[in-house]
Amino acid sequence: MSRRAVVALAAIAAAGGALAAGPGVARAQPAHLAPGDVPGGAIEDEPPVIELLTFGVGAKIFEKYGHAAICLRYHRPEHRPVCFNYGVTNFKAGSTIAWNFLRHQQKFWVEATSQAEMYRFYRWEDRDIWQQVLPITGADARAIEARLWNDVREENRYYYYDHFLDNCTTRLRDMIDQATHGALHAGADMPYPLTFRELGRRGLAGMPALLVASDLVAGRQIDQYPTVWQAMFHPDVFRREVATRLGAAPVLVYRRHGPAFPAGGSSGRLELLAVGLVFALPLAFAQWRRKGQRAALAWVTLELALLGAVVWGMAIISSIDAVRYNEAVLVFTPLDAALPFLAPGWRRRYALARIGMLAAVSLLAALGVLHQPLGILILVAFLPMATIALQLPLGLPLGLRGRAPAALESTGNLDAPATGQPAAIGPAQARDATDTSDARDASEARGASEASDTSKAREASDVREARGA
Repeated sequence: MSRRAVVALAAIAAAGGALAAGPGVARAQPAHLAPGDVPGGAIEDEPPVIELLTFGVGAKIFEKYGHAAICLRYHRPEHRPVCFNYGVTNFKAGSTIAWNFLRHQQKFWVEATSQAEMYRFYRWEDRDIWQQVLPITGADARAIEARLWNDVREENRYYYYDHFLDNCTTRLRDMIDQATHGALHAGADMPYPLTFRELGRRGLAGMPALLVASDLVAGRQIDQYPTVWQAMFHPDVFRREVATRLGAAPVLVYRRHGPAFPAGGSSGRLELLAVGLVFALPLAFAQWRRKGQRAALAWVTLELALLGAVVWGMAIISSIDAVRYNEAVLVFTPLDAALPFLAPGWRRRYALARIGMLAAVSLLAALGVLHQPLGILILVAFLPMATIALQLPLGLPLGLRGRAPAALESTGNLDAPATGQPAAIGPAQARDATDTSDARDASEARGASEASDTSKAREASDVREARGA
């Protein structure tokens, strides 16, 4: 899998966090050491103790996956323990950070900070803190020390962030694996039981809007199962694997005092279906009443065109493979924006073609050719198209026979049938027609009776005139 293959959920979470936070957001990382406090190499003759810190999730969106840092603990009291944080970026950048994530151009960097400041900051954020002393000594510990001090140099500190493949945790994973001569990677090529999408969605638990956005924007590559090694991008998995493979038991230094963050909840998909019904049902009602059809069609077109623009727009502008290769482009299309401008006959034919395409996508998903969770997305697109194609609810019998109501086939006016053409009518119109017919029959009967009386009077007058003669 390429390094740029699976970062879509990170773009959604980080971009959403940046936009929600805005320019007034509080500092998103602990204060770093001043340049004069950063040494150029080894501080003591004896190699330092190597410690791994992992942190629980926080309240901000970009804290929902946890965090990790690595620390050097020196032996002489005048040398403060120093931690290295690879998860630093400008979280105040607003919309710029969203654009950079989508283009895979968001720069992160490493900063050195005192361990005391690291503990103070994450206690202030009320996030769990675990500490693990790593079994790395001698020349291997010295190699990590040299690597860390070299990484904080201006020319070495920057990298392009990838949530799954190159983040604050994977950088530590690779470093520790090298220092332990492959002990962390050995036997870790077996599949992990969760997909990248499932691992990513756990961080967005309790945020159905972002979960729906991930279904729309994140493509098929994140529906693959990572190896255990790849799954160590997640700090919780990393901590467990370090404990299991290196024998470094985690010690809980600080436990969160606030309420636990949700670990599950709504997927957002039923909410998306409910929104789809809010847009689709007015069209069916308007067609039943034969009133307000133009407004209802414009209303449902707004939803379809917006979804199509988001899915296709993200696939076009993003340089991330997992956004560009998105199966949702087979479900939504910006071409749906043309619906109100098509003649009724062409509108129905277009809707029938879209239904056929959605049926093909459903079949491919059932056969396992398509991998993304498309079920609810297909329903959201199908409901308005079926309403248009079959003229639901009144046009259903005609639609099943493959014919549209003649009135709508022959005129562009959705709210009035063509002159001289039959049109389907609702119950109220049927009652009105019956009352009109009864009144017409009664009027004709009264006319006939009056004509008969006039004829009889004329005959009587003729008889009297004849007798007088």
